[in-house]
Amino acid sequence: MALKKRGSRGKPRRKTRSKAKPATRAKIQSASKKAQTRKPEPSIIGRPSVQVGPPAQKSIVVTVENIRGETAIGDLLVAFPRTREILVRNGLRLEAEDAGDIYMTLDAFSALNGLKAEMLVQDLIMIAKEPPQQPVLPQLLAPPLT
Repeated sequence: MALKKRGSRGKPRRKTRSKAKPATRAKIQSASKKAQTRKPEPSIIGRPSVQVGPPAQKSIVVTVENIRGETAIGDLLVAFPRTREILVRNGLRLEAEDAGDIYMTLDAFSALNGLKAEMLVQDLIMIAKEPPQQPVLPQLLAPPLT
């Protein structure tokens, strides 16, 4: 028969239990395996580049022949900057709070401003067909020969 250890007061010692559950060997081993198999986070500098797929919608090249009611105002302004004069004269606002106007089609723009879409498109085609004005360059005079 085994003798129980007694404290200084003659009572048997109680085993102290911690409130946290002791980790078992299996839990410790599984945690170390997870840490070993976990991929290290790449640093921001060494992060591989993100591959971007093709655009969701192909960009449309606006030519004089395909200016129609479905043409977006922004595409038209990029292809033919002189059309801006006509659009502003007919109600286009290009302030920061109205920046969404460039995504509008010519049909929607004419409907919002009470215009006939066919007339607006014809005006835009006429201004787009005109060749751009060449800037006037001052003539340089040769220095007098002496």
